[in-house]
Amino acid sequence: MDIAQQFNSISREYDSVRRKFIPCFDEYYDKTTHFVTRFLGNPSRILDLGAGTGLLSSFWIKHFPNAEYVLTDIADQMLEVAKMRFSGMKNVICEVSDYTRELPKGAFDVIMSALSIHHLEDADKVVLFRRIYDKLPPGGLFINYDQFCGDTDTVGQMFDAYWIGNLESSGLSEESSG
Repeated sequence: MDIAQQFNSISREYDSVRRKFIPCFDEYYDKTTHFVTRFLGNPSRILDLGAGTGLLSSFWIKHFPNAEYVLTDIADQMLEVAKMRFSGMKNVICEVSDYTRELPKGAFDVIMSALSIHHLEDADKVVLFRRIYDKLPPGGLFINYDQFCGDTDTVGQMFDAYWIGNLESSGLSEESSG
């Protein structure tokens, strides 16, 4: 099963699983909007890479309701959920596309991604980060909400144990986390 099929198969329950998967869920998705306001004011164009159901953008749109949002994902059924979420909102565009191949046209004040880029190999990340940089105007921001390795093996093991403990206490398994 490829990554698009995997996420399409969980598209209907994805949002409820994310709440269990991420400790301090609301703060995780909401916090950086304050940072963006401080350094950019109100961005006019925002790109959400690997947007899935539009969960991250749903937090951002509360803070930046007048921005244009472009949500991309390779999983069409995930984006169908996003289209329902933003139904009637003319400032939200959902595009089925593979961000490892190309990014949407034009510049973006903010390019963001949540729990998506870690699926890529390091060499593919380098190429993607160059494309992202090229799409940002001076002062634009790239925000990557994701999983990272610890600075040392010990820190990494401590974080993994904490994360797996949170999954188990919420009734999820490591495999169900995506």
